[in-house]
Amino acid sequence: MRVSLSDFRDRLEDCLEARGAQEITLDRAAAMVQWAERLHRCGIRFLAKNKSAYSQTDMTKIELLSEKDNAAFLDANGQSLAVAGIQAVEKATHKAREQGMGLAVITNVCDLVGLGQLVEDAVEDGLACFATFVVDPVSDEGQILTELYGSSRGIVGVPGAEEDLYIELYGLPVSHDAFVQGITPGNIGELVVSALTKTDKQVPGCTILVLDLPQLYPDMIKALEAGVSSVPARLFNPADQIARNQDIAEEGYQVEEGDWKAICEPEGLTVVPKDDQEA
Repeated sequence: MRVSLSDFRDRLEDCLEARGAQEITLDRAAAMVQWAERLHRCGIRFLAKNKSAYSQTDMTKIELLSEKDNAAFLDANGQSLAVAGIQAVEKATHKAREQGMGLAVITNVCDLVGLGQLVEDAVEDGLACFATFVVDPVSDEGQILTELYGSSRGIVGVPGAEEDLYIELYGLPVSHDAFVQGITPGNIGELVVSALTKTDKQVPGCTILVLDLPQLYPDMIKALEAGVSSVPARLFNPADQIARNQDIAEEGYQVEEGDWKAICEPEGLTVVPKDDQEA
């Protein structure tokens, strides 16, 4: 079924608000679901299958475990990436502005389906961003994410003079293992190689590496475009994305009727509390 863009956004926010998303994180959570729907056509499906998604958005529960050089380690305490991601990107960006490179490592986080939205946000700010995630495939969250993406994934975004580069990696890049340990590559060449090399290690976590090195972006884009053909990866064509966005703007989203009803009908996940009904 087709759902107009405005109706999609309104009902999505209703759903997230009913789940308990705080107002301060509502826009971020909605953007993450829309990113998953726009890029992979699975945002609504994810919400319909995971009733706890985006229900934990207490910013006070995100704990800064430690900071080492240009790396920050955060414990989300089971909170949503819509909350933890905001703090992680802020810390990584601050370090990147100061030192050219900033890293944030998040543990004990849920709702990783919208990680790519954080990458897109960084690119819009003129920053390059490498992000990875690994989940426990036997967990409830892991089963959903593994079905949608595989148990691990890397996402790369680099601003370009004419077109931005956006790549998704299938399988776990070496960079994830290094990032989890707080180790950032010594040069851009190492970064490109590590991002495009698969490893069999499965260390759960989410890492976000932000770069503020605009003079190196052209060479990074060339190296990534050349290397992506030899690894399991998807290089997004900007023209295809523009066409997809235009289609959504004009025709809305194509979603499964059952999934849409699961979050929209009165007996679904957006039930108004009785106290509000009586008021």
